Amino acid sequence: MLFRNSIRLLMENFKNVYKILLYKLIVGIVAGALCVAMIMPQLLELLNSAPMQDLLTGVRSFFTALLAANAEQLGIVKDSLFGEMGALHRLADLLLSRTTSIVLATVGCVVVYLIKRFADTLCYFAVGGVLNDRMSTYAETPLAAAYIKNVGKACRYALVYVSVAFAIDVVTLAACYLAIRFISILTALFLSVTLIVVAQALKFTFTGRWMPAMIADGLRLRASLRYTDRTERKQRAKMFSTYLVTVYGVVIVNVIAAICTFGSALIITVPASYFLFICEQFTHYYTIKGKKYFITFERIASNPDRGDREHFFEYIDETKAEK
Repeated sequence: MLFRNSIRLLMENFKNVYKILLYKLIVGIVAGALCVAMIMPQLLELLNSAPMQDLLTGVRSFFTALLAANAEQLGIVKDSLFGEMGALHRLADLLLSRTTSIVLATVGCVVVYLIKRFADTLCYFAVGGVLNDRMSTYAETPLAAAYIKNVGKACRYALVYVSVAFAIDVVTLAACYLAIRFISILTALFLSVTLIVVAQALKFTFTGRWMPAMIADGLRLRASLRYTDRTERKQRAKMFSTYLVTVYGVVIVNVIAAICTFGSALIITVPASYFLFICEQFTHYYTIKGKKYFITFERIASNPDRGDREHFFEYIDETKAEK
């Protein structure tokens, strides 16, 4: 039911997907321009260097000699590429001489990437505010208004969430690298994909309530991080299962979209995937807290197993009236 309601919320509020797309395009273009500005001078200098030109010439000569089956020429090309004074050796020396500038450019790109993720998270928080208004009162809140209204909370949330998510991503990628390095390639690919999916599902399971708690119940960040009860803890296994299926589904849909449309459909499926996860976070939170919410104007979802204590007798009266 949680997954189905999340899908319905996605479809009923699909225009938010286009808002996420536009925002991410603007932020992505700015971030890409900054990274290019830091990398391009180093890259152009490397491409125009004598060792790189010799390497490219040697590669072309290698394939020419290989196609001509000229063993003598292949030996000459091999020495020019891999010899003690070969192109690769001289290129490695050039890279070592520019280690400082390369490291600084790499660190700069990582910083830009983190800033981009921070800016994207501000958008997700604003979209969460729009979705919460829709689910609670069926109100139509402009994204810009929600962005400005929640910018303070969103910044605090983004700082913690981006840090946690980045740490999880780094550990996951390191584990995948070790798997590919020391295990056969097919087994390593299987384990790597499984590890990435499980890590993302675990991340959403333990961080998914932060945003809804801050928006729907107005909790501070610290309270949203630690506030939990027995019912929520019991639901973690179910939440993890739902997120696991969703992550696999998102991967499959995006891969199929990339292959079948040569990447064109990704402009829709990628922002829709982000919005789907936002819908799931709020659906889980509302359901666990026993909050009723609008799916459509005619359909209101509720969790009869978990009522709001403040309105317990109202629920009892409603149940008797229905009988």
